[in-house]
Amino acid sequence: MRPNDHRSNLYQDSRMKHATALLRKGKILVQGYSQATTGMWIAQGPVYVIDENETSGLGIQVLAVLNASTIGVKQPSQDEWKKIQAPMLEAAGVKSWTTLAKGAKAVGIVCDEGGARMVPSSGYEHKGGKSLTEKTVRCELVSDQLGRSLVEAFNLCD
Repeated sequence: MRPNDHRSNLYQDSRMKHATALLRKGKILVQGYSQATTGMWIAQGPVYVIDENETSGLGIQVLAVLNASTIGVKQPSQDEWKKIQAPMLEAAGVKSWTTLAKGAKAVGIVCDEGGARMVPSSGYEHKGGKSLTEKTVRCELVSDQLGRSLVEAFNLCD
């Protein structure tokens, strides 16, 4: 293991964990998702912003959001959705999901005891687009691999 290659204790946690990453206007935005008591996955926690040309710490940020992903959070009421969406919108410097999605590439990140899967998407600006599961990039839960795999997955987005 290289000195800057951080391994995760996520291998010891058999629960599935989720995150999403967006590439928009030269910035990569990464945020974790947690599963509500209803089974729905919702954005939760901080949004990390990394310049797309300075990705050395990208894998560490992916590990951070995956480590924070949990299950059993309260299902938000209709009035709470704006508060849940606010961190991503603020990090991107926009006021609406429509503006955020324009020109953005999105990758879903899923991990479990088998490692991580980066799922590219197509047409994110069209109601979240479509997952391109056939282009899934797999890697171990090691920071350098996570960072490289996420960049590779962005390159596979349509």
